[in-house]
Amino acid sequence: MHIAAVLKRKGSAIIAARPDDPVAAVARTLAQHRIGAVLIMGDDGTPVGILSERDIVRAVAADGAQALERPAADLMTRDLVTGRPSDTVSQIMVVMTERRIRHLPIVENDQLVGVVSIGDVVKARLDDAELEVESLRGYVAGMG
Repeated sequence: MHIAAVLKRKGSAIIAARPDDPVAAVARTLAQHRIGAVLIMGDDGTPVGILSERDIVRAVAADGAQALERPAADLMTRDLVTGRPSDTVSQIMVVMTERRIRHLPIVENDQLVGVVSIGDVVKARLDDAELEVESLRGYVAGMG
């Protein structure tokens, strides 16, 4: 299965914030949408970073409540790892595991087309496995 199919199934809505948004506002966005990370978008509409719940928790642990007043740009990860719609779910799982990331922006022709989470990828793999089991059951039942 390709990531394009995962995006088609889950939708390609992108929840984003701006680099100058206060971390507290980003945290509210995360909670409101029940997601683990948001892309931080520049003025030109391209992603300049990603800010996750983990980033926020680490900052609060280190700096206390003042971390929530800082701009998102201070805490975001700037070195974005991206995938392509043509990548397979297996390829994306390898990237996420090796790079220890849970959210991956998907880019096609230099345009952001969606974001997949580790949960999206695992669900796709489970769905594939379930389909394979059902196909094998049908094959075995047809032999008898």
